[in-house]
Amino acid sequence: MNQEKFENIYQNELTPKQKKVLPLFLAGQTDEQIAKELGATHRSTASHQLRNISTKFGFPPETEPDYRCNLIEMFAKYKPELVSVKALEKCGHIIQNIRFPEGPEPLNSAFYQERSPVESRCYTAIKEPGALIRIKAPKQMGKTSLLKRIMAEAKKSGYSKVYLNFSLIEKNKFTNANDFLRSFYAYVINQLPSAPGLTVWDTDIPSMVNCTMTFQKLLKQLDGVLVLALDEVDKLFEYPEIYQNFFPMLRNWNENSNESQTWEKLRLLVAHSTEDYGRLDINQSPFNVGLPIRLEEFTEEQVKSLAIRHGLDSNNILPIMSLVGGHPYLVRLALYYLVCQDVAIGELLQEATTDAGIFTEHLRRHLETFQENPELGRVFKEIVSNSQGIKVERKNRQIYQLDSMGVIQFSNNCVVARCKLYHEYFGDRL
Repeated sequence: MNQEKFENIYQNELTPKQKKVLPLFLAGQTDEQIAKELGATHRSTASHQLRNISTKFGFPPETEPDYRCNLIEMFAKYKPELVSVKALEKCGHIIQNIRFPEGPEPLNSAFYQERSPVESRCYTAIKEPGALIRIKAPKQMGKTSLLKRIMAEAKKSGYSKVYLNFSLIEKNKFTNANDFLRSFYAYVINQLPSAPGLTVWDTDIPSMVNCTMTFQKLLKQLDGVLVLALDEVDKLFEYPEIYQNFFPMLRNWNENSNESQTWEKLRLLVAHSTEDYGRLDINQSPFNVGLPIRLEEFTEEQVKSLAIRHGLDSNNILPIMSLVGGHPYLVRLALYYLVCQDVAIGELLQEATTDAGIFTEHLRRHLETFQENPELGRVFKEIVSNSQGIKVERKNRQIYQLDSMGVIQFSNNCVVARCKLYHEYFGDRL
């Protein structure tokens, strides 16, 4: 259920009595306590109302306590201000087995934070013939987690899907455009058991034409829609010979969907971190067509929702956000240590910019990047040395790289460190 549907049910479909029962339940009161508050003589009054509420929100109330926990989890996501830690503790599975925040959030995770209406827009768009969705955000902002959920939504419609992360491809595959496109197609069909095998690849035909013809044959034989998800496509910008062929080909495939029933079966998902497209003609690429999605930092309400699902109260929110803003990865890391490693909020804040702090591995990786690229480090040093940032009339390669790393943000014509953590840590070390 998306937030829009949730809000409609919450605002318009609950009875006056249900609107009295629900906040008491979410505050962690027992059925007896709720009945007493309502002036009822039987605890079953609360249970009866909660079952009806659960049905309205799409949770079958056949078993307890599952439907109650589902209600609590849903409200923790969309109305966190109503949910108490006491209520969460009654459904221990929500705050137990918290995984270390590394890599994309699993599909069944209670800690994926929606950024409505982003998800619902993507779920609608992927069902459009010839859809192309472009997801842009710095590293560790949740691109892959969103991409995986769009693919899961597509699977519900019976679509075939292929996922390819370009950062996992060996360097030797990027030495020749023809070899790269052949390997790309081979990878696709390896994930599609019903796809025609790679029996013919005519090296006398231009590689983009060859790959397009072969892919068209695949689509013709495929029963239904194919979702092709391409993650970390920034990797290709290190190889001009590759990207100057590959991205125009993707653009051509998308444009073919306007006049071909075969090509409209292809839905493209493209995730990237930078707007530095090198020598690529933007009008010959997939980067200025389709549905653009830019993932922003979490809002205060979204961070609060995450904290509640970790079993923390709102007193932890502002101190964390004052340090790392709404950076998804850094927020999740802080919440994980507060809950799972028994780190006190004061200790976390005090040690944050030291090598004993919980963010040290994340910070050191960035520091190594700056040490390996002195010019990039020089530009970032200039940014963190000025509390107001630096004025940028025109973005250069270093600014694009820093944005891709997620260490800066833009404010009018100025570039500043993304958060206090970066400002203080790198201000001392660069």
